[in-house]
Formats: sequence, C-alpha cells, structure tokens
Amino acid sequence: MAVPLIRRLPTQQQLFDLAPPPVRRVLVNLEAARREWFRRHGDYRALVARHDPAFYRRPLAEQEAYQLAELRRLLEGARRDVPHYRASLPPDPLATLADLRSLPTLEKGMLRRDPFAFVSERLPRRQLWARKTSGSTGTPLTFHLDREATRHQQAAADAMLAAYGCPFGERRARFSGAYVAPYARTTPPFWIWIDSYRQLQCSAYHLAPPFFDHYLQAIRAARVAYGTGYPSAWYLLACHVLERGGAPPGLRAIITDSEGVSLDQQAVIEHAFGCPVYQTYGTGEIGQVAWQCRERRYHVLTRIVVIELLDAAGNPVAPGEAGEVVATSLAGANTPFIRYRTGDLAIAATDPCPCGLQSPALLSIEGRLDDYIQTPDGRTVGRLSHVTKPGRGIRESQIAQVARDQVVIRVVPDADFDPASMAAVVAAAHRYLGAGMQVRWERVERLPRTRAGKLRHVVREL
Repeated sequence: MAVPLIRRLPTQQQLFDLAPPPVRRVLVNLEAARREWFRRHGDYRALVARHDPAFYRRPLAEQEAYQLAELRRLLEGARRDVPHYRASLPPDPLATLADLRSLPTLEKGMLRRDPFAFVSERLPRRQLWARKTSGSTGTPLTFHLDREATRHQQAAADAMLAAYGCPFGERRARFSGAYVAPYARTTPPFWIWIDSYRQLQCSAYHLAPPFFDHYLQAIRAARVAYGTGYPSAWYLLACHVLERGGAPPGLRAIITDSEGVSLDQQAVIEHAFGCPVYQTYGTGEIGQVAWQCRERRYHVLTRIVVIELLDAAGNPVAPGEAGEVVATSLAGANTPFIRYRTGDLAIAATDPCPCGLQSPALLSIEGRLDDYIQTPDGRTVGRLSHVTKPGRGIRESQIAQVARDQVVIRVVPDADFDPASMAAVVAAAHRYLGAGMQVRWERVERLPRTRAGKLRHVVREL
C-alpha cells in the first residue's frame, strides 16, 4: 500500500505551484539557505579578499608560479585520497607547469560511469553537493562538489562581481533556468524575490512580447542595482526597449552567464540599458573560468583554474587557433577536476590585452551560442539543456524545432538507456515550451556537429 501512496504524493515542484505566494517565498528562501550552507560558510569575506582580481595584474610568471604550487598540493591530495586519481596519476610531483600536459585527461564519460570515483574517500557524504547538468553539449552528467570547492568557486565569482562595481548583497535582478512559475501561467508575476540573496529571480521561460513591459516594471519596482544571468533574456528586453522607447531600468551593469551572445547583441543590450555588459565563461563542474574585460577579451581566472587549449589529437593549439578548453580546477582536492575536457572551444589572444590584466586572454568562446525555440505563442526560449535531466542512460541529446509547433528530442542512447524515462523528458519540455508545442523523441545513432566539431543542443530547422 505504501508504494502507490508515495506515487500519489505531490512533487516538490507541484507543492510550490499549489502554495500561496507567501509560502512560495518561504520555500525559495529555504532552498537558498541550503545552498548557502555550501557556498558562503565560514569567514567568507576573508576568502573573497584572497580572490582579489588585482592578482590578475601581476606578471604572468608570478601567476604561473602560484598555479604550479597549487597544482602540486592538489595532485598530492588527489593521488592519496581519490580512487580514480590514485590509479591514474604518476607518483612524481610536477616540475613545471608545462608538465601538466603529461597527465591523462578526464572525459565526461568517466564521470558518468562512476561519479564517486572522483570524490575523496576521507570526505563525509553529507558535505557533498550532487549536481546534475546536461551542459551546453546536451550530454547528461552527474558530479559532486564538496563545500570547500563550492565555496572557492563562489568566492572567485563574488570577487569579480565586486571588481565590476556590483558586489553580492546589493539588490540585483537575475534571469536563469530556475523554476519560478508554471509555463501555462499567462499573467504576472513571473518572478519571485529571494530575501537572502536580495535578488529578483526572473523566469526565463515567460519572455514574450505581451509580458516584456511587466518584466521591466518589476525590475524597476525592485530597485535593483545590477543584472545577471542569461544574456538571451536581457537581449530580448533590450530589443523591446529600443523598439518601444521609454526609459529602461537604471542598472549599474549587466553580468551575463550560462550562455553566450554575439558582440553585436552585447552592444544592443548596452545601448538599450545604458550600462556596460560583461560576459562570463564557466562550467558547472569547474566553476568560473574567464570574465570579460572592457576590451571584450575573456581573462582566465588563474587563481582558481588552469586551462589548456588542445586540438583533436590532444596537442596545444597556437594563439589565434580554436582549441578545446581543458580545465583543471584549483578549488579543492576533495572533488578534483584535473585536465577536464569541457567540450567548449575557445581562441587565445595573440597579443597582450590593452586593459592591463596579465592573465591569459581568450578572444572568443566558440560553440556556446545555442539557437532558441520560438513557441507558437511568441515566446523565445533558449538554454534548454536541463530538459533532458530526467532521462536515464542518455549519451547525447539535441532539441530540434522542426516546425512552428513541433519539437523533436533526439537521443543517442548509452548502454543503460531507459526508454521509459523519456516520458519525464517530454513532460519537462512541455513544462517550458507549453501545451501548444508538440514534443516527441526519437532514438538516433549520432548527432550532427558544426564545422568546428561542436554539438549544438538546441537547433531550429524551420
């Protein structure tokens, strides 16, 4: 009798949808408190100060010396305590930073097969944050971060925010994939205030022309100082501001993440909102990797990560050539990512950056500009990689809009693929794309790549 009863119990999301607004606000703040236990515990201000971006103005040789010392510490702990690295790392410490290339790379498939093989055996499980992401490539992945790594990743991000004049704790508006309201809702609010973050969390899935003015008014009413999150959302609002006229919300800056936009689109956002826009690059597994300077170059956060740009054979590419970003996190030795193949492509600068920062600079991040789905009711929805999270045994996936009201989720199955789990994937797609969109899935042997070899997770084939 217990099993049918459990199956009838509402999910956490259903409980949120059914709750009155005051209770929803309590629920989101409880979730924020849970995340803060990982992100900003202890003497956090001192940690943020240690990640002072002034470090990136030091001579590159000094930054690399710091990285080498941190790598030696990281590798020693991983070799001693982490099962995967105990078996794969050589016993000798690195003599130079270039010796990092002698270590094996970490593939996503290795993490998928045995996530706990990359966790320190000394670490209590309660200190782990299980994360699941489909990533920009649509490849599902479960991994773990401990409190130390999460805290350092967050401190690096908060230090950069402060350098842009937008410190954490000031009122801000954010667009992201966080669930705020059912897709079927057609009246505001499409946002919720998170007290502990002082953040207006806005839904990225209700951005349609009839609602643009409501969003802008909510941002004004919240008296936020700056904006963060999906650049696609800010770009849509920017186009509306320029087309309709009127004063936009006064923002100090907009710092984008999770997806890329072209430099032309970035300029449109700046023109509409009258403030600087900075794009950032990072991954869920590694955390922050690089942030834009005023010259539109992405500077690597050398205090928290070491990156290499490699060709298909695993050899370093020359500056000015596109290579895969292979990243080693310096955030902590309990849940290490050493020479992790991100699947993203980037191009390194060929000359020093005029901005004065001495850390390595990337001219561009390639392959991060996913297409968007245009729903029948006029909404533009991007960054749908999380839709495939409920699927089990998916090696790769792609969401393709094949008609105005039709979407196909193409799946390359792994050995443990469970077709029954795709019902939850289709339901998740409907939740964000609406009942008016027909959604089906199909099994395929392989998915097409771009000319640069990148798998695009969302494509439009109209």
